Amino acid sequence: MKKFMVAALTGLVTFIGATTGTAFASEQECQKLKNDHDVIYASKGFCFKDPEAKAKFGNDNCYTTKPKFSEKEQQRLDAIKERQKELNCK
Repeated sequence: MKKFMVAALTGLVTFIGATTGTAFASEQECQKLKNDHDVIYASKGFCFKDPEAKAKFGNDNCYTTKPKFSEKEQQRLDAIKERQKELNCK
């Protein structure tokens, strides 16, 4: 019985560790996706309202709230949005 309890606890700790690691990796990926998104917008002179993006990229040289994107940029933005949805990013 004691061996079973040790095995069960070891399995539980391993599961919790794996779940926590996955959540952390997802959080990191969500942050990278947000940054990639914001970089594309900043490169088009976007005026950020989000305080975090505003602090990172500034609005000193912004000139639009409706930037126009190339086909490649739009495809990348669509891919970012899809991946954020898959990961349930905030």
